Amino acid sequence: MPSTRTTSRILMLITFLAFVSIGFPDAVLGVAWPLMRITFDRPISSLGFILVASGAGYFASGVFAGRALERLGVGRLLALSTTLVTIGLYGYTFSPTFWPLLGAAILIGVGSGAVDAGLNFFASEHFSVTVMNWLHAFFGIGAMVGPFLMSGVFAAGGSWRIGYFIVSSLIAAMAITFWLTSDRWNEGGHAEAEAEAARISMRYVLGLPEVWLQICIFAVMCGIEASAGNWTATVMTGRFDASESQAGIWAGIFWGSMAVGRIALVPLSRGMDPARLVQICTWAILLGAFLTTRDPEGWYKTGLIVFGLGMAPMFPTLMSLTPQRLGSQVSLHAIGFQVSAATLGIVSIPSLGGILAERTSLVAIPWIMTIGAIVVIALEMTLRAGVNRKTAIA
Repeated sequence: MPSTRTTSRILMLITFLAFVSIGFPDAVLGVAWPLMRITFDRPISSLGFILVASGAGYFASGVFAGRALERLGVGRLLALSTTLVTIGLYGYTFSPTFWPLLGAAILIGVGSGAVDAGLNFFASEHFSVTVMNWLHAFFGIGAMVGPFLMSGVFAAGGSWRIGYFIVSSLIAAMAITFWLTSDRWNEGGHAEAEAEAARISMRYVLGLPEVWLQICIFAVMCGIEASAGNWTATVMTGRFDASESQAGIWAGIFWGSMAVGRIALVPLSRGMDPARLVQICTWAILLGAFLTTRDPEGWYKTGLIVFGLGMAPMFPTLMSLTPQRLGSQVSLHAIGFQVSAATLGIVSIPSLGGILAERTSLVAIPWIMTIGAIVVIALEMTLRAGVNRKTAIA
C-alpha cells in the first residue's frame, strides 16, 4: 500500500492533469460555435440555449456539491462526474440536430459543476494559494490548448465534430484515471474533515452576508470572463474580418494569458496579501475590458491580454481565501454555491451579450465586460471592508 506522501504526490499530479482536462470543453465551444451554428442552421444567439442548458446542470450540481461530497467522497464524485462530462461531449460529437445538443449540455453541466466544486474544495483545503493558482493555470493551459486544437482541425480541413471527438477522448482518459484512484482521495483525515464540515446546514451558510458577497462576485466575475472566452472568436471574425483559424488562435491567446498570469503573477507577488492581489487585479480587469471597446484591432487584442492577465489570479485566489474567511465548515457549502453562482454568470452574461450584439453590434460584448468589471470592483471593496471589520472586532 503506498505511503501517505506518495499518495499525496499522485493526487497532486492527477489534480494538475484534471485542471488541464476541465479547461478543454469550456474554451472549445466558443471556437467551434461559428461553424456549429452553420451545421445546424442556427442564429448566433442560439449559443445561449446551450449555455443555459449546461448552466442549469452546473448550477444544480454546485448547489448540492456539499451533500454529494459527504455521501460519495471526493474520489468517487470526481470519477462519476467526469464520466458524465465524457458522455455529454460524445453527445456533442454525434448529435444529428441542434436540439439533442441541449441534453448533452445538461450532462456536461452536471458533471462539470461537481468536478469544479470537488477539485476546488480539495485544493483549497490542502494546497497553498500559490499552488492553487498554478492548478488554475493548468486549467488555463487546457483552455488555451482546446481552441488551438480545434483551430488545427479546421486548418487541416476537418470539421468541428472531429475536434470534439478528440476532446471527448481526452476527458474519457481522465474519467478512467479518477475511477482507478477513487479510493485514495479520502485517505488520512480528509474524509473526517469533510463529514464534520457537511454538518453545517445550507440555510445557515446562506444567512452569512460574506457568503452572498462572494456569490455575487463569482457570478459577475465569471460571467464577464466567459463573455471574453465564448465571444472572442465571433468578435474577431465579425468585427475585424479575421479567419476562423485566426479567431481561434486569439481565443486561445486569451485563455493562455490567464494561464501565464496564474503561473507568473502569484510568484512575482510573493509576500503580498492575497486580498491585496485580488484588489489590484480588479482594476486590471477594468482597464483590459475598456480597451476591448476601442475600434482599432490592436487595442482590442491588447485589452484582451490585459483582461486575461488581470482575471488570472481572481478565481483561484478567492477560492483559497474562502476557508480562511469563512472557516472549513462553512466553505464546503460556500465553495459549491460559488461554483453555482459562477455558472449563473457564465450563462446569463454571455447570453445577454449575444442578444445585445445581435440587436446592435458586436461592440456590445466588450461594453458588458466593462460594466461588469466596475460591479466586481464595488463588490470586492465591500467584501474586503466587511472581512477586515470582523477581523478587527475578533
